[in-house]
Amino acid sequence: MIIPKIITRLSIAALSFIICLVSCPAFSIYAKNTDTAKNEPEPVNISKAGRKVYIGNGCFVCHGVQRLGKSAPPLIPQFIGRLPYDKLETIITKGLFPVPMPAFKKLTDKELSELISYLKSPSQKVLWNKNDIKTSLIKYENTKKPNIKLANVKNLMAVVEGGTGKVWIMTGTKILNKFDFGDIHGGLKYSPSGRYLYLPSNTGFVGKYDFYTKELAYKVRACRYLRNISLSEGGKYVLAACWLPESIAVLNAKNLKPVKVIPLKHRISVIYGLFRNNKAAFSFMHKSVIGILNTDALSVNYYTIPVPFQDFFVDPLDEYAVGGSFKGGRLYVFSLKKKRIVYSHYSYGIPHPAGAAFWFDNGKFYFALTNLIKPYVSVWRMYNWKFIKNIYTGGPGFFVKTNPYTKYLWVDNSSDNLVLINKYNFKIKKLAVKKGGLIIHTQFSGNERLAYISDYGKNGEIAVINTNSLKIIKKIPANDVIGKYNYVNYQRMNDAALLGEEVYFAYCWGCHNPTLESIGPSFSYIATHLNSAGIRAQLSKPAEFSKNLGYKYNAMPKFDLTKHEIKSLIAFIKDSRNKNFWRYGN
Repeated sequence: MIIPKIITRLSIAALSFIICLVSCPAFSIYAKNTDTAKNEPEPVNISKAGRKVYIGNGCFVCHGVQRLGKSAPPLIPQFIGRLPYDKLETIITKGLFPVPMPAFKKLTDKELSELISYLKSPSQKVLWNKNDIKTSLIKYENTKKPNIKLANVKNLMAVVEGGTGKVWIMTGTKILNKFDFGDIHGGLKYSPSGRYLYLPSNTGFVGKYDFYTKELAYKVRACRYLRNISLSEGGKYVLAACWLPESIAVLNAKNLKPVKVIPLKHRISVIYGLFRNNKAAFSFMHKSVIGILNTDALSVNYYTIPVPFQDFFVDPLDEYAVGGSFKGGRLYVFSLKKKRIVYSHYSYGIPHPAGAAFWFDNGKFYFALTNLIKPYVSVWRMYNWKFIKNIYTGGPGFFVKTNPYTKYLWVDNSSDNLVLINKYNFKIKKLAVKKGGLIIHTQFSGNERLAYISDYGKNGEIAVINTNSLKIIKKIPANDVIGKYNYVNYQRMNDAALLGEEVYFAYCWGCHNPTLESIGPSFSYIATHLNSAGIRAQLSKPAEFSKNLGYKYNAMPKFDLTKHEIKSLIAFIKDSRNKNFWRYGN
């Protein structure tokens, strides 16, 4: 398979630089859409011979004239200084997977030496402040009339086609719209209502797309190079994790005006908004601390961890950060409440926390991770933390996905097949998608009836698959699809409700329907008449609190639910009021 052959040639230090950058588009496709060398001033204190090789071979097309990054990452000392000469030589002459970095095989030894010397030479200081952000803001005067009903947003799929720099908006198998967004990054985010979509670019731009008008509403440059974006609780702020300069840019989500730029002393790894306590969590690529951003005061506190969390996820209930270093060794669980590590365990290879899947079975919560260099998916118990097992998949992978409607974990493994693992008994079956393709990244529609799967490459495609029959409904040609995003199934704000839906199927479905009255009241009725404390009381002591719902007598049995079962179930009950979120309709 491609990944083992190439990744095993790279050091872990190189891998830590690479994995965060899988969204870089191909050189040849972007050549026609980028600035030329004369658009930016020549850097100072550099190897002029090496710069001539850099410009002459078109490296600036993806990496920028000043090496500050464009569609591909920056090539300046603070980014590649840790890579030794031989690793840079391998990347330049042989290319790099999964990034579509071409191989420059015709460089002479002298040219290669001059080029690497140039890449290692100092760059100009990168500045980008609050006023720069404000000056870059564009408000689009949209004149089109609204033409999408917001109730349909749950099944919208935003597709990032890295090979063309376009974003698609789909529903079912129909493409509703396509628009350009330059050096588009992955990690798109929906507003809580679902009306807006926030888009990040590698080069630091953040856009706001309006589903009503099918047009961009705002666009701003948050920084010179960007890692990812997240939303704060309630969607008040867009939080942009910036690599150049090293900072967090806080933007007003309504109009993308800058609120504050928080300087950092290290390169950020990733930031996640916490949707239950007005905070956000972030980590660094090479610093062993976790930062907790208070999104009310916009202040930061730091807490020491054993290793840099170069990759991590926050659990669906916003209680823990789970991650580790690309050097591998151990997976760590950091309590966001206690501010310390509460569990760690040896991890085989390099698990990929950002690609985690969560589910509930027989009274226990679980998560699964793919492995970036080993042919396994690892299964772990969540909350009462425990490593369960490694499941052989045949090749390293990037993403494992699931939802309450499917019994499978949908896993890519660097091949032309998708691996389906039964999440209740761990039996495996394979789903053929495209012979000779490279299958990666499953995403589900909001009603969970469809799975969208990418064949990654210049002549790739998106396969739309029925999640029940597993039959391919349609294949749509696509160029380097680097991400697919659904309002229900790719939003951290919905993770708790999705987990709660599985708890619902375990305990509640016989008597309750989310939106219709059954033997018991609908969840939407309960959520309308009780707050979270009231729902918790009803679940814990139904005989005592049934009168709060207007019933003289109680027919609900008492379940000995754990606090995490209750919290996730409350999230599902409350979301039953949200027609955009509810997926058992059209």
